[in-house]
Amino acid sequence: MIVAWNSLMISGLAQAAVVFQNAEYLALAGRAATFILDKQQIDGRLHRLNYGGIVSTIARSEDYALFIKALLDLHQGQLWQDTHSPTPMVDMASSSWLTQAIALQKEFDEHLWSKDLGGYYTTDASPDLVIRERQVDDNATPSANGVAIANLTRLFLLTEEIGYLNQAERSLQAFSGLMEKAPTSCPGLFSALDWFGNQTVIKANPTVVQDLAKRYLPTVMLRLPDELPEGAIALVCQGLNCLEPTQTLDQLRSQLDISLQRM
Repeated sequence: MIVAWNSLMISGLAQAAVVFQNAEYLALAGRAATFILDKQQIDGRLHRLNYGGIVSTIARSEDYALFIKALLDLHQGQLWQDTHSPTPMVDMASSSWLTQAIALQKEFDEHLWSKDLGGYYTTDASPDLVIRERQVDDNATPSANGVAIANLTRLFLLTEEIGYLNQAERSLQAFSGLMEKAPTSCPGLFSALDWFGNQTVIKANPTVVQDLAKRYLPTVMLRLPDELPEGAIALVCQGLNCLEPTQTLDQLRSQLDISLQRM
């Protein structure tokens, strides 16, 4: 069992649960994520491998990045589930998935963030390493830094902690030369740039979640705030700037169409 590869499947299941309105997919994703949280954390560090119950190898950047993404996808899927059915199929609340993602991001930053250059190193520092690489090219799996930068933007949208956005911007600046010279080698970085440049959060009443689930919203995060302006069903915000409160589904759809336009 490799954390990074399983995280790809967890993300796929969590997203498919919403698209196909299938709570069993979300339950499978939740069980897999819970296994990783329970079994792969040893002495405060995420570990990459588990074969025959034997855990080994400190997690690499792709394990952190893809598992944090999986936890964020579970958080979003759980919001759908919470408004879809009064009987949850996953034991953990959406807020708990987010809490776990935040904690893992802190661990990721502590051990693999490059304070001097920006972006994330592939592995921990070691006397045996001649150079510490920062993975940016996409191969059979997405690059760790592309996923990580998108995660930072998503975490900012959910928490409004500006430090996440600053890290995302610094990382994009660090890799801007490669993006200009060899764009076909790093589509993940351009996906992260899309998140950064078109970041949108919908602060919604639970009654509109099912309608939102039917739409393709590539750079959108959903939040269910305790309060909305009187008469509003949702607020569409880009970063910290929000549009006029929406009072109808048609108005909400119109605002989303505008906010998701690419220049």
